[in-house]
Amino acid sequence: MKLNSIKIMLKELTSSKKGIILYTTLMGLFYMWFVSIFDPVFFEDFEALLENYPEAIRQMIGEFYSLSTIGGLMNIYLFSMSLFFFGVYFILKASQDIPKEIDNKTIDLMLSKPIKRWEFSLGKYLYHIIGAVIILLGVMLAVILGILIMPTVAPNEVPWAEFVTAFLVMILLNLCIVTTGFFFSTFMETKKSLVLSFGVIIFFYAVGQFWGSFGENMEGIKYISIFYYSDMSNLLVNSNWEALPIKIVFLSSYTIILATVSVIIFNKRDIPV
Repeated sequence: MKLNSIKIMLKELTSSKKGIILYTTLMGLFYMWFVSIFDPVFFEDFEALLENYPEAIRQMIGEFYSLSTIGGLMNIYLFSMSLFFFGVYFILKASQDIPKEIDNKTIDLMLSKPIKRWEFSLGKYLYHIIGAVIILLGVMLAVILGILIMPTVAPNEVPWAEFVTAFLVMILLNLCIVTTGFFFSTFMETKKSLVLSFGVIIFFYAVGQFWGSFGENMEGIKYISIFYYSDMSNLLVNSNWEALPIKIVFLSSYTIILATVSVIIFNKRDIPV
């Protein structure tokens, strides 16, 4: 990794620090509020109502669910909804960054300097990755703080190992989402990159969440979806660690391989300077 890539990453993080801090603060406070309203008795009654919901809605929150534990609650309202609260934001940022640089001609000045294209694209990618990690770690710390200070939750009853692991897997999922948006940005214009990024992620979401509705002959399609491998409901509800290594390997491999391909594609892209 060259120093130029680090400089680009730091420059982008510095210029975006207000937005990152604001988004992290808002989402952190939002989930601290969720922790504050946790009531095992109330949500246990609500869980009975959930069983009568359409199967499609229950599939959205994972294969297993429980509202009477803080882990089960966070699985439904945080981990299973990660795409909507974080992924959409990351796609909007990552899929449009490089295309906007090209449209605004600001990339001409950057590439006219002694900076190689792969250094430029890698720096941009690292900016989006580090920004996403900062936001998600900030939310994780806010949730942990809420668990420790809110009187509605007993910290000694929280399965901390499962809880923190689920957060780390959520981070890996969102890095996959960031990388998908970045991939299309390296060879497409702004609108096409945005549309295709959303299209692919929505396809993955539909396959990963609703594979049980496709019939036995089509169930195997779930294995191509990043959302199938990010389902932490079995871990949080049943403390089942069995499939976790495979999930981590798949999500990590997806990010590394697609990021590498993205940098190579941009390095060979024909951009007049």
